[in-house]
Amino acid sequence: QSFAKAGLYDEVERPKNRKVVGCKWVFKIKRGPDGEIEKYKARLVAKGFTQVEDVDYDETFAPVTKFSTIRTLLALAAANDLEIHQMDVKSAFLNGDLDEEIYMACPPGFEDHPEIVWRLRKALYGLKQASRQWYKKIRSEFEALGFRRSDADHGVFYKEVDGSQVIIALYVDDMLLFSKSTTAIEKTKDLLKEKFDMHDLGEAHWILNMEINRNRANRTLELSQSQYVKSILERFGMTDCRPVSTPMAANQKLDKLDEPEIDAKEYQSALGSIMYAMLGTRPDLAFTVGALSKHAANPGKEHWNALMRVYRYLRKTVDTHLVYCGDTGGDLLHGYVDADWASDHTDRRSVTGHVFLIAGGAVSWSSKRQELVTLSTTE
Repeated sequence: QSFAKAGLYDEVERPKNRKVVGCKWVFKIKRGPDGEIEKYKARLVAKGFTQVEDVDYDETFAPVTKFSTIRTLLALAAANDLEIHQMDVKSAFLNGDLDEEIYMACPPGFEDHPEIVWRLRKALYGLKQASRQWYKKIRSEFEALGFRRSDADHGVFYKEVDGSQVIIALYVDDMLLFSKSTTAIEKTKDLLKEKFDMHDLGEAHWILNMEINRNRANRTLELSQSQYVKSILERFGMTDCRPVSTPMAANQKLDKLDEPEIDAKEYQSALGSIMYAMLGTRPDLAFTVGALSKHAANPGKEHWNALMRVYRYLRKTVDTHLVYCGDTGGDLLHGYVDADWASDHTDRRSVTGHVFLIAGGAVSWSSKRQELVTLSTTE
């Protein structure tokens, strides 16, 4: 029904001398902040890996709002007591118009005639250019409504509505709307509903596996990934492990290997799961993730033990979260930066770390090995 409504395809005879893109059904259970089941989703996904470059697609990049931008906007909302609402677009990618001529096999369960295929008119999940076409579509609609795009982050759009600034942070099909005025937000929602088929989720409580808890009376906002952390502890069998109070042993040196001693994919999966928590709300994991990532191609038993220590640390700090307070000097920005000295015993590079805070909570952080071997602390 979504496809028919969007005018996704035309049924045509299978073309000669053209590769036909495959497709498959993907089934997913969508859960809310308390782990309860919100809905069962069945999504038809194109097998984009079968597309031919320069024939089926050209450019593929599409921007999304950075995590640091979302945290900054949430910190400013706590500091200035802004309203925070959320919407998402139903079947967002089906709104994107395709420039290329793409043929796709009929979905499993609908193959009545083997020589009939779909010629796609709109973007579909899984296509290489789907996210780019969707972004181009929604950007043009925002600009038609008078919104301007932020130069600092191309996923952020802003406009003045009835004397109040409205800011929209767009992450693929999820939107956070910020404003002093509830009326301005409601007007903006009505305009967007005229353009797209949307879910109005009301006040924001859950975005990108991050839970938003507000205390308007105390002007505080808490950002947590405790549900996500519990889910990865369960996935890797560490729910009942013995907790530790630090993510890494002090002065631990991990040797680089020429070939893996353990299953590299399992190591990468376990590390990537921690990395998502670090990117969202856990700056305390940044250094450890950086140190362990260097061994992702050729992990050994020592690296695996160090990685499992991080899970033991997460077991102890499962409820650790960011807090933004409106009474800590408002939206003042504070930053801290430092570097160690030639800490990598393999190649003698140094590590730089920084953290920036707004409203008393971290909004941006990094722990990164320097690109050059420096010969002095000044350098």
